[in-house]
Amino acid sequence: MAILMQVAVLGYGEVGRVLARGLAPRVRLRVYDPAHPPSPSGGPPLVACNAEAVRGADVVIAVTTGADSLAACEESRPSLRPGALYADLSTSAPGDKLRIAELVASAGASAVDGAIMAPIPLRGLATPILASGGDAARFAAFAGRHGMDVTPIGGSPGDAAARKLLRSVLVKGLSALVIESRRAAEAAGLGEWFWEHLLETVSAADERFVVRLLEGAGQHSVRRVHEMHAATRMLESLGVPHAMTAATAVTLEDVSHTGLPPVPGGP
Repeated sequence: MAILMQVAVLGYGEVGRVLARGLAPRVRLRVYDPAHPPSPSGGPPLVACNAEAVRGADVVIAVTTGADSLAACEESRPSLRPGALYADLSTSAPGDKLRIAELVASAGASAVDGAIMAPIPLRGLATPILASGGDAARFAAFAGRHGMDVTPIGGSPGDAAARKLLRSVLVKGLSALVIESRRAAEAAGLGEWFWEHLLETVSAADERFVVRLLEGAGQHSVRRVHEMHAATRMLESLGVPHAMTAATAVTLEDVSHTGLPPVPGGP
């Protein structure tokens, strides 16, 4: 009979719950979150303290908030067993991931930087995760045996986080632009028209569309700065917050002086 691996999950928010549900039938699981004490009526295998979760674990998966990731690692360090894997899946800066790796290495364990690359409610345990660091392939092998989808990218701790945060710059920035422009459209009485225009624009997005965005910004930056100043004044007159619109004008002004980032495959 195969001996089940001992796994600790640190954090019992949305991601921690998904991991706990998916891993519980496959491993010997302990979950710790200071906001969720053990339940006397059973349920998830929550324990009372970090040490109780981490001590003896083959794999520790930290899914705390980014703000708590360093503290969680520092608290875990005395209980990490030599040779254990400590996979930090929080959304933290690359520098924080490097510091976590140093702390873990000082305990004789191995750190993996993990980046969750899609909303976890959509695919649950099989949500795509990138992993970097010297033992990324080892973590990916563990994950694959237990229903997770982890792609090792090699490199150093922080490399996976950098990819996640670059994606955040794009996706969360787009989200903020949609919010601001939708508010403006509603305030102007053009909500229905703008919604159709938004869907048409997003649906047409392909590589040529992205290249046109970049090249057009370079060729017409001065005119577009004036256009965005006009848009800012319109949002002001509508009483709509306009941080993203104003920032667009600043970025286009910068392009007129510093030029564009390179386009892959371009001249």
